[in-house]
Amino acid sequence: MAAVSTCLKKTFIVVNVITGLLGTIWLALTLFLHGRHHQVYESYEPGTIVGFSVTYAVGVGIVVMGAVGLYGIFKKKQWPLIVFSVGRFLVSLLFLGAAVSSAIAINMTEEHAKVVFKPELPLDQESDVIQSQFDAFQYMYQCCGFLNGASDWGDTIPKSCRCPQLLENTTVCINLNVTDISGEIQVYRQPCFPYLFPIWIMGFKVMTAIAFICLLYLVVGPILSSVILCQMRRTRITPPVTFTTHSSDAKYTELGCAS
Repeated sequence: MAAVSTCLKKTFIVVNVITGLLGTIWLALTLFLHGRHHQVYESYEPGTIVGFSVTYAVGVGIVVMGAVGLYGIFKKKQWPLIVFSVGRFLVSLLFLGAAVSSAIAINMTEEHAKVVFKPELPLDQESDVIQSQFDAFQYMYQCCGFLNGASDWGDTIPKSCRCPQLLENTTVCINLNVTDISGEIQVYRQPCFPYLFPIWIMGFKVMTAIAFICLLYLVVGPILSSVILCQMRRTRITPPVTFTTHSSDAKYTELGCAS
């Protein structure tokens, strides 16, 4: 087994240590967001559960594969480097899929977004998570509903849709044909979709950039590991050495300077 280049070995170690630290930060952020979500929302959507599970798996995979790679380079063993290369390659495929999907979503048209993100049920029948998200957007952007205004909420109009007294009887608000104990209801005229669409596009752009950066950095490890494996498998050729007990029969001629 041939020796591995010292420069290549040090580069591999540095890359794996940095990647391991990034994986640890990834897990810490995931744990923080998970705890934050649990504090704000009492229930979990199926997509949310899958999302957190995949995020945890990616973070653990990055950290564990980094440790396996370091074990292989320090112990000069090939099988940990092979496991490291395969595992890191699989993680890279996840980031590649996320990067490509986000890049495609950036070019999504408004008409397509209206179909993809349209709630399946009236908003008052959606989960608490979705209702809380819409409440936050409606308070922030002074809008109501997804695409059709207050009618998207069904029979129950939330307070976040209703105009404050400061904005009543202005072009921002519109009267509804329903009343409650406080009198006639005025809600925001503008639906929330025109405000949500640019936010979604910006989010996809950020996700694309992050995914491609992580992908490029994750690919460095398997490349270095492959080069190291090639060096390890290279057979070192040692020239044969012959020993003899007989003196050499070579004759020497004394060179003199002519006078």
